[in-house]
Amino acid sequence: MSSRLNRVRGGHSWHQVFWWALLSAAACAASASHAQSSVTLYGVIDTGVEYVTNVGPKKSSSVHMPSLTSSLPSQWGLRGKEDLGGGLSAVFVLESGFAPSQGTLNQGGRLFGRQAYAGLSGQWGTLTLGRQYSQIFWAVLTGDTLAPNIYAAADLDPYLTQPRVDNAIAYTFTSSGLTVGVTYSLGRDAVDSAPAGGCAGQSPTDWRACKAISAMLKYDAGKWGVAAAIDRNYGGGGTGSPLPLSSQTDTRAVINGYVKFGNSTFGAGFLHRINHGEQTPTVFDATSNYWWIGGSYFPLPDIALDAQFGHITVSSSASGGSVIAARAMYFLSKRTSVYVNAGRVFNQRNAAFSIDGGVVPPASTPLPGVDQTGAMVGIRHLF
Repeated sequence: MSSRLNRVRGGHSWHQVFWWALLSAAACAASASHAQSSVTLYGVIDTGVEYVTNVGPKKSSSVHMPSLTSSLPSQWGLRGKEDLGGGLSAVFVLESGFAPSQGTLNQGGRLFGRQAYAGLSGQWGTLTLGRQYSQIFWAVLTGDTLAPNIYAAADLDPYLTQPRVDNAIAYTFTSSGLTVGVTYSLGRDAVDSAPAGGCAGQSPTDWRACKAISAMLKYDAGKWGVAAAIDRNYGGGGTGSPLPLSSQTDTRAVINGYVKFGNSTFGAGFLHRINHGEQTPTVFDATSNYWWIGGSYFPLPDIALDAQFGHITVSSSASGGSVIAARAMYFLSKRTSVYVNAGRVFNQRNAAFSIDGGVVPPASTPLPGVDQTGAMVGIRHLF
């Protein structure tokens, strides 16, 4: 989605605790295991009530419950690992996203729309096949201190919180804090929305249509870290898609990082994008530059304060904008917390960014050039 550098009880980042819960057998997870294999159930349910201003042509206000994300996206999953001997293991992940407000599936209604892959892991690295995250997602986890929170700098580029690709082959190698990753998709996201990079999936006639490739280099030293990644989507979705032709590409390059000082964490990043697709208020046939800075502070072990600012500029176009977001969270336990969110987006004349990252566009989208404010109270439980 990350994001993810805020600290919690015991001096750890609560985002780190969350991702550890997703990537390993957490003590609170229900699991079945025997001598050389295990299957772990994990997840999070996160929901609340939000208020958003200046929605649609009437500039109306809306009170509703989000469906895509709150402080974190609601999800559950199964993670398995079998020891094959000689340092080799078989691994798999099945991960489902859902909307607590309705009990419905996200990611286009897929049962395992967040992740669904199997592979092999050893001293040489991990090779996996299936629906997986682009490497840019793992890179942005390093320096984005607030996303996938409902209000965050990522509202200026929603793709960064959900860059998953179908039919993907991924390789990752980690050693001494250094991680290298590459992902190649044979045809991405036949049912995803345009902001998520939707395309027509694998094509039997056009070798380039709907392909995707990404690569990442990351170093994490504990007190500081830095990551860089490149992500390219090829078109071929046909009329009405963001990249109709397979000769068109949408490319992002990002560098970001974090540093910790006592009870505080600061993160910042810069992303350069070249999109050759059709121009809309949020998809630019132009070069854009997007940067963000944010931080988190723990005045007490049970209280986390987060703030973030982001800004995007688009070449030769008044289609940029800025966003400021803040959150206060109280940890009732290591697994359960309550929080208050607030955010505001400032749109330039031709831009229509929404502060509301919790619903599918255009549900809360303002008119071009209109600013928007959001506020939310919520509760989250990890399991």
